[in-house]
Amino acid sequence: MLRLIPADSATVPSGIEELYTDAFPPEERRPWSDILRLADTDPRFNLYIIYIDLIPVGLITVWNLSQARYVEHFAIHPSHRGAGTGLEVIRAVINMPGAPLVLEVEPAQTGELARRRIAFYTRAGLTAHHSFAYIQPSYGPGLPEVPLTLMTSAPLPLDSVTTLLHSEIYGKNS
Repeated sequence: MLRLIPADSATVPSGIEELYTDAFPPEERRPWSDILRLADTDPRFNLYIIYIDLIPVGLITVWNLSQARYVEHFAIHPSHRGAGTGLEVIRAVINMPGAPLVLEVEPAQTGELARRRIAFYTRAGLTAHHSFAYIQPSYGPGLPEVPLTLMTSAPLPLDSVTTLLHSEIYGKNS
């Protein structure tokens, strides 16, 4: 049975930090200590550990913002990929109460893996906004900005959502 269990710094199972670090390049992730601090202190930020039965198999972070719920990071352990777990998780998050869901993916033109991710999220119920120019701000000094594609579970004003993400998530002025 799949469950998404909220976690904080005291309840994150071993192996989750390594999964997070392995799943995202430095320019697309926060320091793990920031993830734990946010989970402990920011009521808008939710760190969910994904369990199948009693086994932790992944994580997803969801921000509850005024206009949208934003999935910042989502990773499933490689041993549990390809079995429908990820699809079930994204559909569960889409169906949580609150504003529509938004997330960022690599643009389709960056390669086959990006196209597969977009197809995965499309199957889950999200729409890719390929024609909207979106840049993920840098997560820190010396790290590059990243051109990405926004995907949403319902129509959203993408310019406003971009401003919201840049200010609330990345601490940048658009």
